[in-house]
Amino acid sequence: PIPQRRRPVAVALPEVSLADAVVVTGDSVSMVCEACAATAPVFVYAPPGMVGEKHARLHRDLFEMGYARPLGERLEHFAHPPLNAARDIADEIRRRAGFGA
Repeated sequence: PIPQRRRPVAVALPEVSLADAVVVTGDSVSMVCEACAATAPVFVYAPPGMVGEKHARLHRDLFEMGYARPLGERLEHFAHPPLNAARDIADEIRRRAGFGA
């Protein structure tokens, strides 16, 4: 017999990119960041006590930069550029190496 998975399977970015909106739990840094890599509105579910300070700080930063919003009573559409940390890191390395961005 084929063993059943005990953990949910993560949704791949191509499927997320087709969504009208994305709701993620705030307990996974990867899940939140991968959702923000698409352009659909991202809503983070992280009630008090669910996440530690590191995760909460990431959420605050993403909210302030406009990549995501806390999950509230209504899912209102908003636009944001795709989060691409790899590009940002590569640009910074090029800048520091004197190659320009």
